[in-house]
Amino acid sequence: MTRSEVIPMVLFAAIVFCLGMNTPQAANEIIARLFNKSISNTELQPSSEDVERFQSMLTDKSEKEVRDILAQRALGSKIAESVLADFAQKNDIVPEDSEIQSAYSVIKLWTVDLDSADDYAEEELERYRMALAQSMAKSWKVSKALYESYGGDVVFQQDNPLTPVGAYQQLFEQYREKGDFVIYDPIFKAAFWSSVRMKYAKTQNPDEIDFSLPWWEKSMNASSEQDK
Repeated sequence: MTRSEVIPMVLFAAIVFCLGMNTPQAANEIIARLFNKSISNTELQPSSEDVERFQSMLTDKSEKEVRDILAQRALGSKIAESVLADFAQKNDIVPEDSEIQSAYSVIKLWTVDLDSADDYAEEELERYRMALAQSMAKSWKVSKALYESYGGDVVFQQDNPLTPVGAYQQLFEQYREKGDFVIYDPIFKAAFWSSVRMKYAKTQNPDEIDFSLPWWEKSMNASSEQDK
């Protein structure tokens, strides 16, 4: 699973609330600027396959509404990926080999059934596991740095049990104020900031937020204790 599949899902549910908004009429209209690169409406448009897949889940929405949601999500993905990558680079956030190996070990445990499947070649499966381990280790380390820098609310997400949504908001606000990104289109702008600033009904108790170990190690340790 890539970062573009992971991090923007935090924003996806909130974007659904913006369904009353319509995408711009001009296909080549410039929607935003991100680190001095223009983003057009055309490059945000989803494929027919994605529209069909999401429409099967959002059965009460029209095809146009689903296209609007996915275009708004695509912009959120671009902004989140670029801002987080820039934050990581400027703060020299690189996972240690031991952290990647730790993530790889648990991913291999989670995907052990694939070893006996005929759908994947062994080398392909190992490349997938290692890529996912590298992504997971870096995501955890970036989340840790963000929380230590900004604090804020932390929520449980399936892909990241310690998702620092409050820190995301402060980081995006900071980058916006510096002019590192600007959203020109009012529809996309409202959808993006509505998702970033949304209030979660359930957040983690600050006293229980612990980044001292990667979340998967803590989970495995807890499971081991229960098995004793």
